[in-house]
Amino acid sequence: MNPLAQRIIDLEIQKNAAYAERNKLVALLSKLFPSCLGRHEEEDVTWEDDWRWIVYVTLPTGQCSWHIHDSDLPMFSHLEKGDTKWDGHTTEEKYARIAAFGS
Repeated sequence: MNPLAQRIIDLEIQKNAAYAERNKLVALLSKLFPSCLGRHEEEDVTWEDDWRWIVYVTLPTGQCSWHIHDSDLPMFSHLEKGDTKWDGHTTEEKYARIAAFGS
């Protein structure tokens, strides 16, 4: 295999490992706070079909949400599918809400 192709494979493995680690923490949050699963709008073609599930966690400081891959759904089998909508928070706002909760 050519070195560039191997590097791409290695980076993909690292990315998937980082998402798996993050999702374990999101699963924990979803067991501690009111949470549900939602589905990203099918009309939005910028998202791949296997990344349309969204975990919504409601902290006392506000809503936080994460897209998850279909393969990670078993980690969230404790959640009901709801009709919660994204409140428009940015990634920065999401992590500010998490930081504010811990302060």
